Amino acid sequence: MTFDQRLTVAKPYLTGFVLGLIAAPVVAFSAGWVSTSGARAEAVENARVETLAGICSYSAERIALAKSTDLASIKGYDNRAKREELVAAAMADLQVPDELARKVSSGCNRTLA
Repeated sequence: MTFDQRLTVAKPYLTGFVLGLIAAPVVAFSAGWVSTSGARAEAVENARVETLAGICSYSAERIALAKSTDLASIKGYDNRAKREELVAAAMADLQVPDELARKVSSGCNRTLA
């Protein structure tokens, strides 16, 4: 068998191999089968923020009930100062890492808004 004959026989296999090398990473990344460490770290941080914001909003609701404050009275843009005071009081009870404190207080404020 000559080289040209072997190349003719192997040509479909080589074409499939090359197309597979190109298509496999494209399909894997676009389908979400591969995740980067940065995306994974961001997902973990978002989960921590959501959890701590939920705890903060629960604590803020308890503080509001202890002060006999109606939660409906702190909703809306006009009452943001009262809401921020309530969130600050709730955040004082939580041990939140410094790098997440701003995001957690913002999330807590949004759940109460």
